[in-house]
Amino acid sequence: MITMVEILCPHCEEEIELEDDAKGEFACPYCEGEFEWGMDDEEDEFDFSVAEPSPRQDVLVEYEDIPAIRITAGSIFATVMGFFTAFLALPIIFEGLFVNSVESAFGTGTGYGAIIVLMGIGLLIFFATGITFGVKMAKGHFTGLIVCTVLSIIALIGTIAGWLFSDDPEAECVEWDESSFFGECLEYESSMGSVPILGLIIWTLLVAMNLSMLFVPKLRYQYY
Repeated sequence: MITMVEILCPHCEEEIELEDDAKGEFACPYCEGEFEWGMDDEEDEFDFSVAEPSPRQDVLVEYEDIPAIRITAGSIFATVMGFFTAFLALPIIFEGLFVNSVESAFGTGTGYGAIIVLMGIGLLIFFATGITFGVKMAKGHFTGLIVCTVLSIIALIGTIAGWLFSDDPEAECVEWDESSFFGECLEYESSMGSVPILGLIIWTLLVAMNLSMLFVPKLRYQYY
């Protein structure tokens, strides 16, 4: 017994009778429009193709613009640089000028005063650069943040290097050689008095602050 099914013509929507297992292309007896029946099921049955994964949708996070963050960070950096300019660079320059005048008065001509002045000028340029880019950092310039980060790292390394390679005036002699007329200390025991604790704390905090502003997304968003 043949089982018939009724379908609607996709063109004229008239009812058409087809065999239940009929598959292929047919023509509507009413409008003569051609259509396919039973083909989709067969194709789906033997379709082993792997579907392409849907493209990943990136989630964009928009952070709030908080000017107080960059203004505070930049102001702190510029203020610290100004402090070292006034209490380190300028005193070194004046000390070098004084030594140079003493050398000129006694005609020694060692040139120590000029060397000290040059060191002071170098520090002055370094700290003045920090003040300039600290202001830019406060205004939200990304270049200011980059330069301030580099300067703080250089200052921290310089502080550590200066401490490691400098003589400790408070070191205690633990082994004395009395074979010579005046005697000579053979071994010193270093003291903690020469450790630049304040400088290490200041520069470490500034490095941590600048690196946080650089790598934390919410803080990095404050700069352009």
